[in-house]
Amino acid sequence: MDQQALGRKWFWGLLLAWLVINLFQAALTELDPDEAYYWMYSQDLDWGYFDHPPMTALLIRLGTLAFPGELGVRLCFVLLQPLSFYFIWLLAGRPAGKWDAITLIGLLAAIPLLEAYGFVATPDGPLLFFTAVFLWLYRQFIRESGWLYTILLGACMAALLYSKYHGVLLIFFILLSNLSLLANPKFYFASVLGFVLFFPHLYWQYEHGFPSFLYHLKGRDDVYQLKYTTTYLLNQFVIFSPFLFPLLLRVLWRRRAEEKQERAYRFLLYGFWIFFFYTSFKGHVEPQWTAVLSFPIVLTLFGESRRYPAFARWVRLTSLATILLLLAVRLELAFNWTGLKSDFHRRQWVYELKERAAGLPVLFHNTYRDVSKYSFYSGEKAYAFSDVEYRPNQFDIWDWEEELHNQRVLLAAQNSWKCKNCQKVELTRKSFKLQVLDSLQVIEKVRCFFPDSLPGPWRTGQPLAFRLRFFNPYPFNIDLRKGSLPVIARGVFLRTGVPESYPLITLQGTSLALPAKDTATFEARFSVPDSLGGAYHFGVGLSWDGLPPDVKSELVEVEVN
Repeated sequence: MDQQALGRKWFWGLLLAWLVINLFQAALTELDPDEAYYWMYSQDLDWGYFDHPPMTALLIRLGTLAFPGELGVRLCFVLLQPLSFYFIWLLAGRPAGKWDAITLIGLLAAIPLLEAYGFVATPDGPLLFFTAVFLWLYRQFIRESGWLYTILLGACMAALLYSKYHGVLLIFFILLSNLSLLANPKFYFASVLGFVLFFPHLYWQYEHGFPSFLYHLKGRDDVYQLKYTTTYLLNQFVIFSPFLFPLLLRVLWRRRAEEKQERAYRFLLYGFWIFFFYTSFKGHVEPQWTAVLSFPIVLTLFGESRRYPAFARWVRLTSLATILLLLAVRLELAFNWTGLKSDFHRRQWVYELKERAAGLPVLFHNTYRDVSKYSFYSGEKAYAFSDVEYRPNQFDIWDWEEELHNQRVLLAAQNSWKCKNCQKVELTRKSFKLQVLDSLQVIEKVRCFFPDSLPGPWRTGQPLAFRLRFFNPYPFNIDLRKGSLPVIARGVFLRTGVPESYPLITLQGTSLALPAKDTATFEARFSVPDSLGGAYHFGVGLSWDGLPPDVKSELVEVEVN
């Protein structure tokens, strides 16, 4: 058997074993709450979602049509990874010989992120697949620049962006590595084609007020802490294997890129690392945001291995050490022999809460993760709402809450709820404050409008009065006094995005009700809290009694003396 055939035999044999292992892992491992959240996406297919584009939802829907349970959710993601490895094999020059094939597969299996995204259902799975395809298409495009590769390159650009917004960084840094593309009319054609194919998602963003873009560009900003940067740097060392990472740094330091493809890999590595190093000064950087670097790292290390046999032996040795450690972790995830407390081992609380609900719909407070996991493992549709102390999410866009109006529901709130008649319940690795509510009045999408100008300046302890208009977009009336927890209005004072005070606002009017699809006007009275002083952003919120408010108005700048 010639070396080329032997290399293919080893590569495909190891790849098949990898696929089988991932199929078993996908079927035996409990869903992470984020996976359950994306499964919720798949129940309501759309051109976009609050956190991500729709590729993940589509893949989950396709998988669940074939299989139920965890395997169905993860099936397409499991199948995509061997396909992405095939394109990496092509980019590596179709390695000939047993040891080359073992080195390449060993490198792929030794990257912790690739191990994880071989069986979990997250947007990084399709992003990695289309990254591999894009890198291969880019090589073919600069070699041949034919119309076939031009069209496929444009389609792949759109697929990257439909997978995860990080795809735009991949495209940008590839372009930066080869500015001669700007002189190629076919590159412009591919870019325009990609834009046209991605336009339905952009239109969805426009229709919904660009929630994803605003959140990712502004909503994640936090007051800087040194740990954001140090954690980011440490995570890069861990997620790309602490054994392999020093070898990568050695290659990057000692060897210059010689070809356009190798130059592209360097630009991706340096570009992503520098970009997210910068963003670490604005807030926490998730480890997986640099996941697309897995393939440039593998190809860089493999290229060096082919040049230097001694280096290749070190790569195989360090890959083996990493794989053995990762294998132990994966066995624990599947069987939980040691009792490890991770998000992959905590669904028991779902069954306990379902028993307590006794058939009532469950409304979760300030969590998109728990409501998603509850829905998947209980088989019951659950609901969620958020207030000013929690991040917005897809449940703020869906109109599912309409189904709960005037209904009897079980409220599962966070332990921070200052309630009078609730019960704190300790479930397996989860606790809530529970209360059965009668005649719930839905207020999620009610909007509030200030008069043209607010009185000012404000002083602590000062009583204020002004008129507020509330618009009710729902097809039903909302009675602010009805139900176990009546609806109350509160002022919201925020400083640098952090809420500091929620003074009670008394509403006065002929009727404390919001007519369906109409506007109601009230006289609003409240006093500026004595604890405040300085510049704030001020808004008006509504909440059920005892819970923090959700801001319903625009935020205006105020000065408290």
